[in-house]
Amino acid sequence: MTETTSTAVPTVRDGWIDQAKGIAIILVVLFHSVMYLDAAGVVGPLVTLNPLLDTFRMPLFFFMSGILAAKAITLGFRALVRKRMLLLLYLYLLWVTLQTVLLVLVPPIGSASGNASPLDLVSLFIRPNSNLWFIYALPLFFAIAWLARRVPAWLQVLVAASISVLFGTGLLHTGSPWDKMGRYLVFFIVAIWLGPFVRQLVPRLRWWHAVLLAALYAGATILVVKLDLLDVPFVLLATSALAVSVGIAVAVQLSKWPPFDWVRYLGTRTLPIYLVHTFPMIILAAVLVPLRPEPGPVLGTALPLALTVVAIVLALVGYRLLGGVPGLFTLPVARWADPAAPARAERSGPDVARSR
Repeated sequence: MTETTSTAVPTVRDGWIDQAKGIAIILVVLFHSVMYLDAAGVVGPLVTLNPLLDTFRMPLFFFMSGILAAKAITLGFRALVRKRMLLLLYLYLLWVTLQTVLLVLVPPIGSASGNASPLDLVSLFIRPNSNLWFIYALPLFFAIAWLARRVPAWLQVLVAASISVLFGTGLLHTGSPWDKMGRYLVFFIVAIWLGPFVRQLVPRLRWWHAVLLAALYAGATILVVKLDLLDVPFVLLATSALAVSVGIAVAVQLSKWPPFDWVRYLGTRTLPIYLVHTFPMIILAAVLVPLRPEPGPVLGTALPLALTVVAIVLALVGYRLLGGVPGLFTLPVARWADPAAPARAERSGPDVARSR
C-alpha cells in the first residue's frame, strides 16, 4: 500500500500485483459499504455474504504487501522507518483523527461508529481503529519482518502460522483489530519468502486455473460454514490461503484483458481509497438512521454495490483535488522520508558553525 501514490506504470510482468490489490480494495470498500448501510437499517443479502469474504479480502491484501516488502527489509532500520513506516504511522494518526471528528459531529450510527470519542485518540496505538487498522498493521509487520530477517524462513512461517491459528480459533482474543493482525501476519511473512517463487509461477497460470481455484474456494467456504468449522484449528488459515491463490490467479487473468485495466488502476491508488472511502459512508449512514429505511432484497443488494462505486469515485476525486496538499496524503515534511537526511545534517552542522 505504501507504493500506491506512485505514478509509475507497473511492468507487464508485475501488472497482476496491482490487479490483485485492486480486487482487494474493492472488497474492502464493499465490506464497509455493507457494514454502514446495515447499521443504518439497509439490510440485504450481502449482509450474510460479507463475513464469508473475511478469508479473502485482507489475506490477499497482506500477501501482496508482503511481496512488495521483500526488498524493504534488507534496508537498515532507519531507512526502513523513513521509507516505509513513518508515512503510514503519520497517516494513521491523521486520518483516524479526521474520522473521529466526523463521527463525533454526525448523529450516532450504532456499532459502525467505531472510535467515536475524542478520548479514543489517546489509545489509538493501543486499541487500533476499527476502520483504519490496516495502515497501522503494515509498519508493525515491517518491523517484525526486519527484526526476524535472520531467523530461518521456515521458523518465521511456523511461528506466524501458529499465532494465526491461535487468533483464528479464538484461543487468543482481544475483541479489537489486534485479532485480525494476529490472523493475517502469516500472509505478510509468507509472501516475503515466497514472492520470487510466485513471480516465477505467474506466467504459467491459465484461465482454467483461476476457474478451478475459485470453484474449490467456493466449495470449501460453503462446507466450512455449513459444518461450522471456522473454529477448528487450521481451517480458517487453509481457507484464507486458498483465497489468496484465487486472488492471484484471477488477477493474472484480468491483467491480460485491457477492459479490466481499471482494476489495476485502483490497485495503484489503494492508499487514498482506503483512507477516504468511509467518509461518504459515515455521512450517508447518519442521514439514513433516523429514516429507518426498509428496502427489499433487490434494493438491499443494489445499494451497497452502488455505494461502493460512489465511495471509490469520491475517494479518487478527493485525491485528485487534494493529493498535492502537503501532509494530507504525504508526510508534511518531505525530507522526513529521506534516509540520508540525518547523515547530511550531521555533516553540514560543523560547516555551518565554521561559516559563522
